[in-house]
Amino acid sequence: MAVLASRQAELYAAESASLANVGQRWARLADAQSYLDRLVNSAWFFQRWPTFVRATIERRASGSVWSTCQHLDEAGAGGGATEGVILIATGSLTQPVVLHELAHLLRAPGLGHDPLFAETMLTLVRHEMGFFAFADYYHALRQTEAFRAIRKGVD
Repeated sequence: MAVLASRQAELYAAESASLANVGQRWARLADAQSYLDRLVNSAWFFQRWPTFVRATIERRASGSVWSTCQHLDEAGAGGGATEGVILIATGSLTQPVVLHELAHLLRAPGLGHDPLFAETMLTLVRHEMGFFAFADYYHALRQTEAFRAIRKGVD
C-alpha cells in the first residue's frame, strides 16, 4: 500500500507543480460540461477511445476537498467505462481536474495512478492544454521515481 500512496503523492505533486495555474477555469458547471462534451465527441478523442461515449460533470457536496469520478459501467476498452460521472470538489472546476478525472474514466476502475494513467493524462493535456503544459507536466513526472520511465502519451 505504501508504494501506491507514494506513487499517488508523486503524481499529485507533479500535477500541482506543472498544471495548477494553467488551463481553463469555469464559473459555471454548464460551461465545463460543454467543454467536456466537445472533447468526448471530437474525432481526435474517438480515434483513441472509441468505446467511451459520455461523461457528465456534477458538483460534490459543499465543502468537499477532492474530486473523483464514478464509472457507470466497465464495457469500454480494457475494462474502462463507456460513460461516467465526474464529481468536482468545491473550487476545483478547472481543466486539469476535469482531464484528470476523465483519464480515470478511460481506464478500468481501481487501477489508480499508475504509469499508464499518467500517459493517458499526458495525452489529454498535450491535446487540450498545449505543448508547454504537456512539457512541464512530463518533465515534472520524469523527476519522480514512480514515473521516470513513462512514455510521452498513448497512441
